[in-house]
Amino acid sequence: MISESVLKKYRATVLHLNKGKMLFQEGDTANFFYIIKSGRVKMSNYSDDGREFVQGYFSEGQSFGEPPFFSHVPYPASAVAVDESEVWKISHDEFLKLLKNNFEIHLELARILSDRLIYKSTMLSELAIEEAEHRLTTLIQYLVLHNDQHEKTPHKLVFTRQQLADMTGLRVETVIRSVKSLEQKKLLDIDRNGKIIWKHPLK
Repeated sequence: MISESVLKKYRATVLHLNKGKMLFQEGDTANFFYIIKSGRVKMSNYSDDGREFVQGYFSEGQSFGEPPFFSHVPYPASAVAVDESEVWKISHDEFLKLLKNNFEIHLELARILSDRLIYKSTMLSELAIEEAEHRLTTLIQYLVLHNDQHEKTPHKLVFTRQQLADMTGLRVETVIRSVKSLEQKKLLDIDRNGKIIWKHPLK
């Protein structure tokens, strides 16, 4: 979304995160804007009994944690490196200057955030009223559309069954059964490494 030359112009620095390293915790103040240079980061919440619900996974070129950054409120979730990662970090004042001086970046960021709001609204509805298989189908279609946009169908999903469970609030056993059912309906294939190949046309 933002070139490295532009980021450096506005004093962005790179953080190196080992796998499992926490970037910020739920409740921390959102003082910086973050963009992933390499690797993957997840944002998630934990219940009192330790159960995790993943808000989203973010990879190279994607930003995350924007709403509290702009609203001056604490983070509602924690951010952890899923893999060894590098993350661009830019201060609040510098990022506002960047947006003020680069309208095309400002517009693209607004589009991305609007798209995520639509996804959140869709998934809230799914979690409230839809059965497991429908919920999983909606999530898979979103993931392949937004993480594999430049590939032709079929689309290979990089997420594990456990990660899909964490994003849908389902048990991993339920996800496994649902994936098998979708395979039988010929909406997806499973390759020899166990990866999901989505075959159905994207909405």
